[in-house]
Amino acid sequence: MLRGYLPFVASSSSLLVTLIVGLFYLQERGKLYYAVLFLTASLFILSSVEIAFSTAKSFIEDYRKHKSLVDFLYDFFSSLKLAIFLMVSLGILSMLGSTYIQQNQPLGFYLDKFGVDVGLWFWKLWLTDVFHSWYYIAFIVLLAVNLIVCSIKRLPRVWIHTFTKERFQRLDEHTQKHLKPVSFRINPSKEKVIAFLKRLGFNVYVDEQEGKFYFYGEKGRYSRLGVYVVHVGLLIIMAGALIDALWGIRGSVIVPEGSRSDTLTIQSKGTEIKLPFQIELENFRIVTYGDEARREGKKVSTPFRDDVASFESDIRIIKDGHVVSQGTTAVNSPFDFGTYRIFQATYGLTGEAGSVRLVIFDKNKVVKDPKSALVGEVELKAGKVAEFKDMLLSIDRSTLNIENEQAGMSGDLKPAIIVKVLLHHKAYDVPVVYSPELTLVAYTRMAELKDFPYVFFMSDFRPRFFSGFQVSRQPGTPIIWIGSLLVVGGMIVAFYTVHRKVWMRLEGDTLWVAFWSHKLKEDFKKSFLRALEELRHESTDNGKESHAA
Repeated sequence: MLRGYLPFVASSSSLLVTLIVGLFYLQERGKLYYAVLFLTASLFILSSVEIAFSTAKSFIEDYRKHKSLVDFLYDFFSSLKLAIFLMVSLGILSMLGSTYIQQNQPLGFYLDKFGVDVGLWFWKLWLTDVFHSWYYIAFIVLLAVNLIVCSIKRLPRVWIHTFTKERFQRLDEHTQKHLKPVSFRINPSKEKVIAFLKRLGFNVYVDEQEGKFYFYGEKGRYSRLGVYVVHVGLLIIMAGALIDALWGIRGSVIVPEGSRSDTLTIQSKGTEIKLPFQIELENFRIVTYGDEARREGKKVSTPFRDDVASFESDIRIIKDGHVVSQGTTAVNSPFDFGTYRIFQATYGLTGEAGSVRLVIFDKNKVVKDPKSALVGEVELKAGKVAEFKDMLLSIDRSTLNIENEQAGMSGDLKPAIIVKVLLHHKAYDVPVVYSPELTLVAYTRMAELKDFPYVFFMSDFRPRFFSGFQVSRQPGTPIIWIGSLLVVGGMIVAFYTVHRKVWMRLEGDTLWVAFWSHKLKEDFKKSFLRALEELRHESTDNGKESHAA
């Protein structure tokens, strides 16, 4: 039977790697893959059974050693093994959710991508929404409990050793037994010893008894609290993550150009919710590498200048009928509004006209003298009303290809639109086709346009796009930032400051010295002894000068 944690770690890692390679990298899984999978799974099961038995046995033995169930649970939740297990589990789940399994998609997405069996298991095991799963939340809560119990268990001893009066010990015959001091034949004054310790950065406490001077030097005592500041920061981060898991939302909002929407679709749950604001898409554009170069003032020389580099949307946030914020969201450049973050996720054609530039002629003059018949130009945008002279115009209906609608959706544009015109309190449906000849033909066939004084021709056409926005609300993000700052601050204190103590006893011409350092003890002792040698030389030189005088 396999023994120990090493086989378990090795077998579980091998199985995990085999599963990841098979599910996410291999197009086809042959006999060799399934043989490797069977081998790694067998080793994992054997090592897991052995670990389960040994863990159960150790639990029983530990329970018998404790006085009560409360003491046993107290030690269990302060266990380092539990902390390691929880952190590794959270790391694996986070890796799967952020790298390999796209989150918050409808069931059909996973069935198509991974197959019916695997996709269905992903769905049942909450791996499609792992950060909101019950077990992910449970692991976070357990890790927080583990961290709290560990801190409570170890803090009293550190506090006593660092901040209470018990740390002030005199280097007398009693404490000398366990402090194990070294002695120096030196004859400095009390003031020189104090100055020496202060020069090295120590806070100095002095006591005198029976002609002996006792010195206690200490510095960096707050270093011991750095790890607890890190613990507090981690707890705050976990609290923020828990808030996001319980009350955070993530879904998609589809908005055509010129329209607005407040309907957020949570695809993983198949539900819709109303946002407290509307997202209005003013304009969508596809940005090529050539466009990016021109924006930056660079020469356009790349052979990929016409390829798509990014796509972006100009949006406005509407709340209670008023524009409260506006800006641009693009790929890898989200737009933030309060606790909401709006990502540019996807785009596509709606099958309608987005913007059309019309050239307007006087119908009675256009055949005889087209130049004098020109009245002007106007641009119409989807969802907007344009004003030109005494007319109000808007796009009523449109198609991208009047001959083949599917071809239009593929980019083969032969557009036609119906313009709704309000003139002298009368409404007209005016046809405009990509071809001027077809436009005139359409005019002649519509009897209701006999008294309409203008004819419209299409000079420019742009299809209407929609933007798919990924909208997330993470109320725990500010809390996570606070926790992160505490973690960084605590690590700086813990790693770049050191708690050190020095005990001295000056007895005649003998100086007894004992050392303690939280970290780098030998280095501290060596550097301190070198400094003492310098002090002894100074005292010797001063003594010789005094004798000569």
